[in-house]
Amino acid sequence: MSGDLLRRLFHLTRARVGSPPPPPPTGGDPGPARPAPASRAPDDELAGYYANLEIPRGSDLETVRAAWKGMMRKYHPDLNPGDEDAERRFKEINEAYEVLSDPEKRGKYDRFGDNWKHADQM
Repeated sequence: MSGDLLRRLFHLTRARVGSPPPPPPTGGDPGPARPAPASRAPDDELAGYYANLEIPRGSDLETVRAAWKGMMRKYHPDLNPGDEDAERRFKEINEAYEVLSDPEKRGKYDRFGDNWKHADQM
């Protein structure tokens, strides 16, 4: 038996329910190249709040909260007295957290982008 086949057999016999699948074998032909996905305009519009917290779109609430806490410590006005840029970032981060931590507001933001506040009027 080849080493690759033995490795796969080993992973199959040691597999447990809920465990991650074994890594794919290395080497060999990767197959045909896939074209890169086209960028979508809505993702560019959504860069605002997600970029402010430096998190990817679709992050869970725990990730949003952890990013917010870290950014708040970094840009808090009491820790950066007289720094207007830090104060501006502090306000932007608070606004981003306010929207992304509320499922209703976040849903509107994900759907309508920067116009999420006016979604009820549409």
